[in-house]
Amino acid sequence: MKLTITGDAYALTSAIKVSDIALLKKYNPDALNIKEKDTNKTVFGVSYSEGKPNVASFGVTFGGKTRDENGYATITGTIPTGFASAEAAKDFVADTFGGVVAYLEQLEKSVPEAAKAVADKRKKLVDGITVA
Repeated sequence: MKLTITGDAYALTSAIKVSDIALLKKYNPDALNIKEKDTNKTVFGVSYSEGKPNVASFGVTFGGKTRDENGYATITGTIPTGFASAEAAKDFVADTFGGVVAYLEQLEKSVPEAAKAVADKRKKLVDGITVA
């Protein structure tokens, strides 16, 4: 995960690919969530909605992706007026993402692994289909 500030805008670039989120949404949506061990209740999750990013204590919805071949999920937003100094802007971004960083870091490790497992199983299935 990488956070940057440019002018009045901030961007979070995740290590999660948008294609992995889409694959898991379809085949294994639970892999996009973190659940409480005792109750199995979802406490945090990630999703993707083009152009509609959102950050909340219970999850992150990415709204964009990097323009390279990786297509990493991004969130871009603006820093409100009144945060004129670099330190004030950093504090605003830290307050915005501070509560979700730990969860997001966990999912950045588990989501790519889960997506690879799904892709491998899907490929095996597709390779085993006979077209008559």
